[in-house]
Amino acid sequence: EIPFCISTQGSVSNSLAASIYKKLGAVRIVLARECSLEEIRKIRDNTDMEIEAFVHGAMCMAYSGRCLISNYLTDRGANQGECAQPCRWKYHMVEETRPGEYMPIEENERGTYIYNSRDLCMIEYIPELVESGIHSFKIEGRMKTPLYVATVVKAYREAIDTYLRDPKEYEDKREYFLNEVRKASHREFTTGFYE
Repeated sequence: EIPFCISTQGSVSNSLAASIYKKLGAVRIVLARECSLEEIRKIRDNTDMEIEAFVHGAMCMAYSGRCLISNYLTDRGANQGECAQPCRWKYHMVEETRPGEYMPIEENERGTYIYNSRDLCMIEYIPELVESGIHSFKIEGRMKTPLYVATVVKAYREAIDTYLRDPKEYEDKREYFLNEVRKASHREFTTGFYE
C-alpha cells in the first residue's frame, strides 16, 4: 500500500526493467548511471513512471554502485548506504615474490589511484536533461560536507530555474554555472555515459 521508489541499486537501464518495477508497485525509478540521454528518452517514452537520474557527483567504479570492494575491505556495504569509497584510496601493487616492494601502477603528482573515476558534472547540459523527461536530478552527496552540498545544489537549482525561465539567459550563463560547481571540492569532471 505504500508507494516506493527503486534505487540506482536496481540497475534500471531500460523500459522493460521500469515496467517490471511498475507492476510491483514502484512510482519512481532512479536510473542506472550507465544510461545515455538517448536511452533515458526511450525509457521516458515507454513508461509513465517518474524518472530520477544522477547529474552530479562521484561516479562509482562498479556498475551502478554495486560495489563489492567496500564490503570486502571494510565490511561496509554500498547496498546499505555505507560505502567507504575505497575506489578513492591510494593503491600500490606488490608482486608476490617481492614483499614490501611497492610498485605504482600509474602515478601523477597526487599519487596512484587505479580505481578512481572522475566526478559527474552535467550542469552544462541542463537543456538536454530537462528535455529528456527526467523528473528529478540527483546530486550525489554521500560523505560530503554541508558546504559542498549547498554549493552544488544551489548552482543546479539556479541553472535549472534560469533555463526554464529563459533558455537564452541560461546559454549566456553556462560558464558561470560551471564555475559555481567548481567551487566545491571535486575530481576532474566527466559527462559519464550521457553522451
